[in-house]
Amino acid sequence: MTPGSLGPCLNHSPSSFVLGGMTHDTKSPVSGRRIERLLFVYNADSGVLNSVIDSAKKLLAINGCPLCSLTHSLVGEKSDWRTCKESLGMPVEYVHRNELTSSLRTLVGEQLPCVVAQSGGDLVLLLEPEVIQRCKGSVADLRGRIRMHASMRGLELPRVDGEA
Repeated sequence: MTPGSLGPCLNHSPSSFVLGGMTHDTKSPVSGRRIERLLFVYNADSGVLNSVIDSAKKLLAINGCPLCSLTHSLVGEKSDWRTCKESLGMPVEYVHRNELTSSLRTLVGEQLPCVVAQSGGDLVLLLEPEVIQRCKGSVADLRGRIRMHASMRGLELPRVDGEA
């Protein structure tokens, strides 16, 4: 189905669907396509009060969002994450669970936190919660998993100066 078409696409595999004129694919590769942006979908709500609650969870190390813990400290974005984000060579947008669009909610369901890649008109679930959890707080591991899972789905990250 082409972008702008309406309705379900009967020719897509069970792991993909068309919503809002965009094809959404959870697993199958989008062969050789470059990722244009990443969406980091947090298992936390936006807002000042929610930020205070999430900060308290980080401080007490209780049931916080593992993706939040990788990217943010009590005072804002972590410097090692900021450096990693800049080295990815594409925009990274943060989305909280109370900010999910209907198409993003349909794609990720209850799989929060997660990382979603946008390539052309496609949204692809790149990292599921279990994969993020396995990073165990390591930004370098997160970056490696983003690269590995993109490759597994036939997606390419932009080349950055100094890369082969």
